[in-house]
Amino acid sequence: MFSKGFRASGLITAILGLATGSSASPIAPGSTIGEGLLVQTSSGPVQGFVNLTTPDVRQFLGIPFAEPPVGNLRFARPVPKSPNGTVDAFALPSSCMQQTSNSTSIYTEYETGYLIDGGDSEDCLYLSIWAPKVDGIRFQQRPLPVLLYVPGGGFTSGGQASLYKIPDNWVQRTQSHIVVILNYRVNVFGFPNAEGLEDQNAGLLDQRLAVEWVHQNIANFGGDPERITFWGQSAGGGSVSLYTYSYPENPIVAAIAADSGAPGLISFTDYAHTNFTFLAGLVGCGGLNSSAELSCVRSVPATTLQTALSTYAGTPSISFKPSVDNVTVFANWTQRALEGKVAKIPMLIGSNTNEGAGFVSFTPDGPGAATLLNLTESIIACPVAEEVKNRNLVGLPTYRYQYAGNFSNISPLPWFGAYHSSELPLLFGTHSQYGGSPSTQFEWEVSYAMEALWLSFAEAPSRGPVRLAIEGVTGNPNNASVFEWPEFEQREDNMVLFAEDGVLMQLVSADRIDDYC
Repeated sequence: MFSKGFRASGLITAILGLATGSSASPIAPGSTIGEGLLVQTSSGPVQGFVNLTTPDVRQFLGIPFAEPPVGNLRFARPVPKSPNGTVDAFALPSSCMQQTSNSTSIYTEYETGYLIDGGDSEDCLYLSIWAPKVDGIRFQQRPLPVLLYVPGGGFTSGGQASLYKIPDNWVQRTQSHIVVILNYRVNVFGFPNAEGLEDQNAGLLDQRLAVEWVHQNIANFGGDPERITFWGQSAGGGSVSLYTYSYPENPIVAAIAADSGAPGLISFTDYAHTNFTFLAGLVGCGGLNSSAELSCVRSVPATTLQTALSTYAGTPSISFKPSVDNVTVFANWTQRALEGKVAKIPMLIGSNTNEGAGFVSFTPDGPGAATLLNLTESIIACPVAEEVKNRNLVGLPTYRYQYAGNFSNISPLPWFGAYHSSELPLLFGTHSQYGGSPSTQFEWEVSYAMEALWLSFAEAPSRGPVRLAIEGVTGNPNNASVFEWPEFEQREDNMVLFAEDGVLMQLVSADRIDDYC
């Protein structure tokens, strides 16, 4: 019911026949061109490369999946990219136009690897693909599972060019999966909620188009279009979880993985479209009817809009995030689930023990335990708990976790703990690259275990995540030779807890979270 199975291994020959070639275009020093690096796609031929630091990974960075959303396409639903010659996919694309801030946080003061690296642009609807070398796919004898990742950023910022979330080392090590990361429009460019628009949540429509592009093209990279797991964190986790309600009959993807995200992260009150009208006034487009207002704002330079939005701090406050349109976002998620209007696919979902540390202004000693707990529960953990409850009500397979890792190279001050996003370096395999101290042996064990479980889920979602026990490693629930992650049920000891008190993983009750909600 939840998996369409594996494709025949004979398809590999056809895939690799499409994916060979070379290019005279310049690429980064220390990189090579070789087999499987010229791939045919609906956006045109795409030329990738191999970086010698991860020599068994084919990288295709910055593939356009939509036309640039500029001019009359600003604020509009994305238009599929038409071929226009060979795409030289040699560098991560610019992030979509960001909403900036002068406030401090653990990310600005210590953990800059989560922030976007490089500039932003309206021309930003690109995705990047990391795939094993051709011989690695041949060895697998079948198309590979695909993790399609949606970055977070509170729907106001973020993008794929983020150092902690580059998966090349993970793919290099396993040679058994493909990772795709997409960009989508954020803040007013992605969620304008303007009265003159038919589609209010263009950023969510960007994500859907990226899913369609991957499903259409990933076989040519060696991936299995019937085994795509739509994965995201924070706003990305919220995006992939609400996606199941937006496309209940045709989700395309086989499974959902939501780190620290759920539909309940989205709150909306601007039914009168006042935010867009107020911003229009700030950039010289005030006093117009809805059609003229929209046309005027579309003619304003993107950087002018960005500056006005980022620097305004008056009354009334304005914000641009997903809004209820009864197409992509709905007012009552529980009712929609009870009506059966949710995709019947498995989900892996969870949160971290100290999410709140990511949502406070930075001070050396932190805001105190009570404040951190309150923010952890109210902003992330309780919305996740509510989504899990909704899925339990209608019997959808759900695998729940809590992450408690507290490693000094990722959390250098004691009060950081397992803050919002801190699991990502372990999942992407980047934890040893950007911290101030080496990763511990236990940290590597936690990283390998989590990577194995997320990948196992992508390999066969209907089976659920499984992992072979490793001799000598503590924390294997029930001391079984194979750990089979149980489906979550309320009031049972079936939530997986990672990395608490030196224990790799253990099965516990979610009451430790839910009793505060």
